[in-house]
Amino acid sequence: MKSNFKSISLAVAGVLSLSSCAITQSVEDNKETVIGCAIGTGLGVLIGNYLGGKKGMVYGGAAGAAIGCTVGYDFQKKREALEQLAKTENLDIQFTSISASKASDDQQSSLLISSPEQTMSKDDQQKYADYQVVGMAATVSSNEVMFASGSAEATAAAKKKFQKLAAVYKDSKQNILITGHTDASGGEALNQELSEARARYVATIFNQAGIPTERLFFQGAGESQPVAANSDDVGKAKNRRVEIVEIDGKPDQLLAYSYKQKTNLSYLSRRSQDKVATVQPTKAVAQTTPIPSTAESASIDMTQSEIVKLLDPVKQQKALVDFGGKKMADASTNFAQLVGVKKESGFALFSKAYASEISSLNCAVEGPRVTGDVKSLSTGESYNRNDYNTADYLPGMNGTVWVSKVNGHYIGLTPVAVIKDSGTAISAPKVNIWKNYKGSSKDAPNYQLTSHVETYYGDKGLLYRVFTSEKDSPVRCMDLVMPIDRSAAAIAGKLYYEKNKAVYEADFEPKLL
Repeated sequence: MKSNFKSISLAVAGVLSLSSCAITQSVEDNKETVIGCAIGTGLGVLIGNYLGGKKGMVYGGAAGAAIGCTVGYDFQKKREALEQLAKTENLDIQFTSISASKASDDQQSSLLISSPEQTMSKDDQQKYADYQVVGMAATVSSNEVMFASGSAEATAAAKKKFQKLAAVYKDSKQNILITGHTDASGGEALNQELSEARARYVATIFNQAGIPTERLFFQGAGESQPVAANSDDVGKAKNRRVEIVEIDGKPDQLLAYSYKQKTNLSYLSRRSQDKVATVQPTKAVAQTTPIPSTAESASIDMTQSEIVKLLDPVKQQKALVDFGGKKMADASTNFAQLVGVKKESGFALFSKAYASEISSLNCAVEGPRVTGDVKSLSTGESYNRNDYNTADYLPGMNGTVWVSKVNGHYIGLTPVAVIKDSGTAISAPKVNIWKNYKGSSKDAPNYQLTSHVETYYGDKGLLYRVFTSEKDSPVRCMDLVMPIDRSAAAIAGKLYYEKNKAVYEADFEPKLL
C-alpha cells in the first residue's frame, strides 16, 4: 500500500509541474490551486480504487489531481487577470471565495462565502476543515456612470469594459450568474426590473464572448442587498454594482449562492439603517466601522412622528380581527439578535460599509423587499429546484402547518417550507384565520390570505417574515423567530394589524401542528 501512495504522490507532483504553479510561490498565493489539487486527488483515488483496484488508485489520483488543480488554478488566474483589468479600466472589483462541504452533494451544497481579509477562529477552522473552494464571486463597481439613468443599455465606454470582463471568462467551463444591483433611488419595483434587465444585458455580452447560453444565468436584486449607506453619492456608487458568480458543478450551486445572499442578515440591517436615515439623516451609519465577528443588540430610537413617516398609510378604523394587542410603540425589533449570525453567509463586502451592530426595523415599518429570481439566459425563465427531499428541510419546516390562538382567534400558516442549507423559504404560506374559534376544524376559515415570505438565517434561529398580499387584510405582517433544531414552537413572534387608524402589535408564537 505504501508504494501505491508513493506512486500517487509522484503523479500529483507531475500534474503540479504541468499546471504552471511555481513551486517557489507560497501556499497562500496559490491556495485555490493547492486546495483543488488535494481534493481532486482524494476523489480520484476513491474512484480509481473502486474501478481498478491498486493500479486504479494511482491513475485515479493523477486524474483527480489534474481536474482539481485545473479548477483551483482557473479561479486563481481569473482573479489575477481581473485585478489587472481593474487597474487599467478604473474599476473597483471585490472578490469573495465560495467553498462547499465535501460531505454535501453536488446539487446544492452548504456554501461558505468569505473574503481574503476575513480570519477564522480555531473553532471555525475545525468546523470548515472539510470545505473546498468551488467558485469565486467578483463584484464590479465604478465611480463612472455605467448605465444611463433608467436605461438597461450600458454607455459606450462601459460596454467596452464589460466586453473586457467577458474576455477574462471566455474559456470558462463553469456556470456563471450575473446579478445586477442598484442604489435606493427611485421605486423599489422599478429598480428590481431595471437591475434584471441590466444583468441580462451583461450576460448577453458574456454570451457574445463565446460562453454558451446554457451556462449563463442572470438575476436582478434591485436595491435589496445594499453594501453601503444610500445616504450619499459614495455609498450609492458602491451599491450600483454587477456581481459575476462562477461556481463549479451544477446550476443548483448558483441557486444556493443566491439563496445565501437573500437570507443574509447583514443586508436586512443595512436596509433598516438606510430607511431610518430618510427621517433621521444626522444618524446615518458611518461607513468606516469594521464588521464584528459577533452581532450586538442595536435598538433603533424613533419618535412616533418619525415612525408614521415610514409606515404605509393606515386605513382601518375598526380592526377586521381584533387580536387584543397594543399600539405599536417601537419601530425596531430584537428578533435579528435572537437568530444570531450565521458565518456561512459571509460578510465579504461589508468590511467598511456595515455597522458594528445588527439592527432591524420590525416588518410593519420595514415593509417587504423586492428581489428577482435566478433566470436562465437560454430560456429566459426562472431556474428552480423541485427535487428536495425531507432531509433537505429544516426540522419541522418541510411543508408543515404552524398554528396558534390569539385573543380567541385561530391562526394557521401552511405550508411552511424552508431549506436547511440556506434558510430559504421555497413557498409562501397561506395565512388562515378563524375568528372566535370554537374548536371545530370542519369550519372554513374566515380569511385565507396569500402572502410574501422572507427569511433571514442565523446560528440560533430563523427570522421568518410574512407579509399578507391582500389589499384589505386583517393582518399586515408577522415576524417570527423559528427554531432551527427540533423544537416544535416558535422562539418569539409578533403580528401587526390595523386598528384606530394606527398599527397595533400582538404576541404570536405558533407551534408545529
